[in-house]
Amino acid sequence: MLFKGAYFRFRARNLDTPLMLCRFMEPTSVVATVIPTWQEATHIERCLRSFMAQTYPSHLHQIVVLDGGSTDGTIAIVERLAEESVSEGGPQITLIDNPFKYVPHARNIALEYLDSGVEFILEMIGHAWVPPDHLEVRLSRFHSIEAELGTRLGGLGARVFESDLPLDNVGNWIEASLACPLGGSGQFARFSKDGPTKIPPFTLYRRQAVEAVGGWNEDFITTQDSEINLRLIGNDWPLWRTAATHVRMAKRTTVKQWWRMGYRYGFWRMKHVIDAKSRMRIGEFLPWIGLAIVAGLAIDGQSTFFLPNFLLPILAYLSTLFVVGGVEAMRSNDTTMIWGVPALLILLHTSFSIGLLAGGFRPGKPPNDRTL
Repeated sequence: MLFKGAYFRFRARNLDTPLMLCRFMEPTSVVATVIPTWQEATHIERCLRSFMAQTYPSHLHQIVVLDGGSTDGTIAIVERLAEESVSEGGPQITLIDNPFKYVPHARNIALEYLDSGVEFILEMIGHAWVPPDHLEVRLSRFHSIEAELGTRLGGLGARVFESDLPLDNVGNWIEASLACPLGGSGQFARFSKDGPTKIPPFTLYRRQAVEAVGGWNEDFITTQDSEINLRLIGNDWPLWRTAATHVRMAKRTTVKQWWRMGYRYGFWRMKHVIDAKSRMRIGEFLPWIGLAIVAGLAIDGQSTFFLPNFLLPILAYLSTLFVVGGVEAMRSNDTTMIWGVPALLILLHTSFSIGLLAGGFRPGKPPNDRTL
């Protein structure tokens, strides 16, 4: 197993919950929603309430919150909602200490804690929420896809919708940049058809598959899901995504957070590529390739139509970004997207590329913009 020894200090009582009627025939699959948290007081109540209100039978669903040492009131909110869920016949909510603080450690602690009857594990975060029929729909699609394929899935992802929180211009530009083809790496893609994928967002994992590959690799404090997904696919556990249901999440809302996110993801992507060469995507190295082309053309010194040749790839890149910005402006009916999305994509590509370079020779360290 890849995960290290875990220990628990429970702060919420483990209580059985009564049977809750379900809208479909006799579901039997037991699912655990696993939520790592750290300083999530702003969003954790909405997250938990969305899972407390699920149409899936509460006696087949449990919620496990693994807190990495929050000091902002997250723990008190979870404890209060755990009691409320029990009293109202909702799913059991268990709060567990995560002494190692980070997401892969939390998921492994949960994997070790869950009893043998849990068949599915839904990966979630404390700043995301789902519609009331989310589990019902996701599990139904999971079984349907398996029946169609004639084989078991390793996991099934869902669509990530734009946040429904009030946002300023930067927040809206970030939402659009993540969802467009030049940002977000597909995790936030606006897909409309179910199909296989290497990056299923907010995956509902078959527990047997996760255990078969040894759990989450704790050497990756970011991109840990991409890392385990690659191992699952390599061990004949196919991954799919479905457009039948969705997740909404609170994302970064400032330019500073956006820059740090891009750097961190680039840094850990390089660590992953070093560990697994098949994870490499040529598109992620295009900014460095483009810079090399520009430098080569500048050294060559030739011109075309009175323009130095080194300017041509720069103009092509900027033109592409403004086309993307225009498309997002039309989609959202927001003209600020025309310049806002290109500006944020330039920042994303730059920070991600610098992170890639740094990941090749610097040791990993905890991020300082968002721990989980």
